[in-house]
Amino acid sequence: MDELRFYQRPWFLLIVPPFLIILILFFTAPAGIDQYTLTIGIVRALVIYGALLLIWLSFFAQFVLPVQRFRDRQRIFDRLISYLLGSHGPAIFVRDGEPVKSEDEEKKKGPGVLWLDSASGVVTRTDTEYKNTFDPGVHFTEANERVAGYVDLHNQTHGIGPRDDEDPFAKKTEDQPEETFKLIQSRRMETSGLTRDGIEVIPNINIVFKIDADPVKGHTLPGSRFGFDEGAVFRAIAGEAINPNNSKESHRYKVPWNQLPALIAADVWRDLLSKFTLNDLFEPRFVLPPSIPDERPTISDDDPLINPTKPQGRLADILTGLFREANRILVRLSEWVDKKCKPKREIQPDIEPVKPKKESKQEKKVTGLQVINFMVKERLQRDRTAVLDQYGNHIPNAEPQPSRDHVLLHNRGIRVVSVNVGNPRLPEDVNKKLISRWTANWLTRARAEQDRMDQEEGYNSLQSEENALRDYVLTLSRDLLRQIRRGRATELRETLRALMLESRVTLVNVSRQYRQGSPERDGLEEIIQWLETRDL
Repeated sequence: MDELRFYQRPWFLLIVPPFLIILILFFTAPAGIDQYTLTIGIVRALVIYGALLLIWLSFFAQFVLPVQRFRDRQRIFDRLISYLLGSHGPAIFVRDGEPVKSEDEEKKKGPGVLWLDSASGVVTRTDTEYKNTFDPGVHFTEANERVAGYVDLHNQTHGIGPRDDEDPFAKKTEDQPEETFKLIQSRRMETSGLTRDGIEVIPNINIVFKIDADPVKGHTLPGSRFGFDEGAVFRAIAGEAINPNNSKESHRYKVPWNQLPALIAADVWRDLLSKFTLNDLFEPRFVLPPSIPDERPTISDDDPLINPTKPQGRLADILTGLFREANRILVRLSEWVDKKCKPKREIQPDIEPVKPKKESKQEKKVTGLQVINFMVKERLQRDRTAVLDQYGNHIPNAEPQPSRDHVLLHNRGIRVVSVNVGNPRLPEDVNKKLISRWTANWLTRARAEQDRMDQEEGYNSLQSEENALRDYVLTLSRDLLRQIRRGRATELRETLRALMLESRVTLVNVSRQYRQGSPERDGLEEIIQWLETRDL
């Protein structure tokens, strides 16, 4: 954008035309008018014009931006005056992490203003240091303070790898432009990896991530409903890298912060892929490793007593710490009182519930590609991960290893939500061999899968029968104990009668048994009538 000429600037349009009109009136005034009176009138008109200009600027400054404090309204007025004089800085509205501005707006040196929506964060800098980290809202920048980077607080999705309509293994054709072929090969190298037996696999990697911050749930608390953390936003922008292979004028010279998660995921994919052969990727012969929980304690943000808003000032810090400890003691005391004063049930069963015996089921087998997907997600989300040997098998007794990839993302203020590695592409000759092998062995695989499903169905059926028998016995025993304690089942007849009545109640209450148990229910009625008419 070309620099504005002097006659296009605001100060010229507001000041020079009125002066020209007054000068024209001065020199074209009738001869009979006193020059002193005319001069006084012109000066008075200029003073009134300047005063009205300042008054109207002050008035409209109250409504230009959504601010509430008088100091902020005064700053808006100062920026309007700077705009009239041509010494203003950048005035930028940031929507979803993207600036809405005129061309070359960021190059202006004077004091400016930034207006961020609820899904944006900004870091500013001077020529020598980072200056401020701004959260959603209206903020005022000082002279020579420029924007260092913008952050979108939404969940962001980034995918790398070949496009759906591309064959990364295809050779260049005669009619294919050189630039198009280079782009395809560039996307190929983004996710290309080698298996343990030397086969190249090229998948698509899709990752969902965000700034490492939890959403603010209280409408009166500062922050964003998408999650804003000043330290995380600063680390994301301050940690941005450069690509020395590109020129400084190129848009690819600076590597944005939101490209890092996908690049790390690709490196983790290559590392894990080297542990598996090609057949391992598609055959269910592995056991899924366990997920290692984080060691960092989690504090709920929903409890304002335990986790109050961070105060400002030394005295406020001390008082808040004292109140926090008092609140913890009160919470523990209330839990203890509730536990001690909780009314006991009328009847406590003397028989402990019988835990069902777990059948020795085999652990579910998964493919190598499933193990890789699981471990990629673990290494990007967890502080520690399970250990795999050089063949991709989980080592049960090994100490979990720290995840350097998660630490790197955390140090850059990034939190990974999910990641998926899919749509693996293989060379054409390898695809043909896999298809022919699958065609030859499909019947064997189908029968093995059917046997597995029958075995699992048998396990589930046995466990269901055992659970039903246990519940039935516990129900009868509780009712029998209740009758004994009330003195109603001291004789054999009363004992049998209590058992029969409870069995009938079970048949009536369970809808499926009620429909299918008509003969049994009639038999129980006859036994109950027989007990009431016979002496035992």
